[in-house]
Amino acid sequence: MRSFAALVPLFALLAGIGSFAASRTKPAPPPTDAAPRVKLAVLVVFDQMRGDYLARWRPLFGAAGFRRLTTEGAWFNDCHYPYGVTTTGPGHASILTGTCPDRHGIVNNNWNEKGEDVYCAGDARYALYAPAPPPAEPKSGAKPPPGGTPERLLSETAADVLKRTYGSNAKVFGLSLKDRSAILPTGRAPDGAYWFDGRVITSTYYTERLGRTYPDWAKRFVNPNRADRWFGHSWERFRPDVDYARFSGPDDSPGEGGGSEKGRTFPHPLGGVRFLEPAAFYNALANSPCGNDLLLDVAWECIAAEDLGGDSVPDLLVVSFSSNDLVGHTWGPDSQEVLDITLRTDALMADFLRFLDAKVGKDQYAVVLTADHGICPLPEVSVGKGRDARRVNRFVLQERTEQYLRSRFSKVQATAKSSWIEAVSFPWLYLNPRLVQASGRSREEVAAAVARFLVEPAQRELGVAEAFTRADLAPAVPPRSDVHQRMKRSFHPARCGDVGIVLAPLDVPSERKPNEILKVETGTTHGSPYDYDTHVPLIVFGPGIPGGARNEPVTPQAAAAIVSHFLRVPPPADAEYPVPASLFAR
Repeated sequence: MRSFAALVPLFALLAGIGSFAASRTKPAPPPTDAAPRVKLAVLVVFDQMRGDYLARWRPLFGAAGFRRLTTEGAWFNDCHYPYGVTTTGPGHASILTGTCPDRHGIVNNNWNEKGEDVYCAGDARYALYAPAPPPAEPKSGAKPPPGGTPERLLSETAADVLKRTYGSNAKVFGLSLKDRSAILPTGRAPDGAYWFDGRVITSTYYTERLGRTYPDWAKRFVNPNRADRWFGHSWERFRPDVDYARFSGPDDSPGEGGGSEKGRTFPHPLGGVRFLEPAAFYNALANSPCGNDLLLDVAWECIAAEDLGGDSVPDLLVVSFSSNDLVGHTWGPDSQEVLDITLRTDALMADFLRFLDAKVGKDQYAVVLTADHGICPLPEVSVGKGRDARRVNRFVLQERTEQYLRSRFSKVQATAKSSWIEAVSFPWLYLNPRLVQASGRSREEVAAAVARFLVEPAQRELGVAEAFTRADLAPAVPPRSDVHQRMKRSFHPARCGDVGIVLAPLDVPSERKPNEILKVETGTTHGSPYDYDTHVPLIVFGPGIPGGARNEPVTPQAAAAIVSHFLRVPPPADAEYPVPASLFAR
């Protein structure tokens, strides 16, 4: 079995896994003589922007984007999530609550609860809302998608504190292509959360429960739909003067996908017969830099129309750019596509900062920039570099575990037709409580047997490096490793399964179903406790901050204390990570 320690030298470009030990203390109220309060705080999240990108491609950035942010602002280059299940929902829930999934409860994008699949930011009690029909009619008999809601978030956010302090005088908005990315950071009572499904939409949680009105500025992205202006365009390389292969890799590496029918190599078309169905076009648009451009337009309209930062009462805006994530999943972090969207992201931030300078005023706003997680290299790219990596089929893993339990408890199985594995929401495996009870063994005994089975040498092909039971992840159990500690911080007993699975480094879970044996798998994912998934940037740009890099180990959750500091409100109740000591150091 491969150990993480054996692979650490391969990730020298990334910060060490021990960085999660950054200070965990209750944030103190901000000192009165520190940076002045700003009129607008902006949290910018680039979904899946890995922590090494800013240093790796720094020579290619312009003067007004990332260079400005990192020279005039504080750049924390040793920033890691301190938990193990590094997916989008937990990341966006953690940043402005200032805590981890074991407290705020968003343990994954989806989980199993009382035998039902649960989505982190939706509930069937609510419906989607937009003043226009969806781009595609739902299939006959299909359940309507749940309406977005923050109610599964168990901790308050900095947005909640701001609204509690100033009421309707302070405005809070969340914007993204993904619903969970707009919803979770903005808490229970924002003035609006808007996302994209071919339209700019919200949900009846906001329009009916909170009584928010769908604004005119959002209608400008519905009819006519501003996204349609990219139809027929082509995603070309942003910088033809740059040797992309030198800074990333070949244009067609093994394991790369096609990006919603746009093809594996440049140029990537956004028009033609394959995109005549609106839903197909909007999916392809989101999986390209144009999705970020669209969201920036939405942000500009929101700031201008809502007059954010326009008076003495501070406002908060969350803008989470999702297209970086969709591109990274498809082509991988060593691709020309990820390099290209990162270069475009640099230019986008230059435009955004110029807009904020003009609309709100220099030294009147603060920007906190981070990401919700990183990304694992394509397994095929890792293998090509001589590293041990594979795609681990989670259906095979589940079936092998099922067979083991049927054999181990054959007397129970003889009288039951149901499965031992009730659900798998990777990395959590949920046991069938009825069969566990029928076995005469405790839930923990059966889980411990499964955990031991998964890491047996005979099961090496399953790719499981470690398996943790609920007892292993209990608060009172001392962590035996960094990975164990991170999984403990991802564990909430009401929402996580009986066994938590950690694959070996560089392995990615495969979703290829048993009847898809001829399917060629492509792309990559995130969600592990390893550096390539936990390491993200943290940049703080605002008045009173001496510019330059910081080597202080921090977590993205420090953003909750930092944003609260600039807004001059107390940090959220569950926030654990203070304003970094070096933020205002000269």
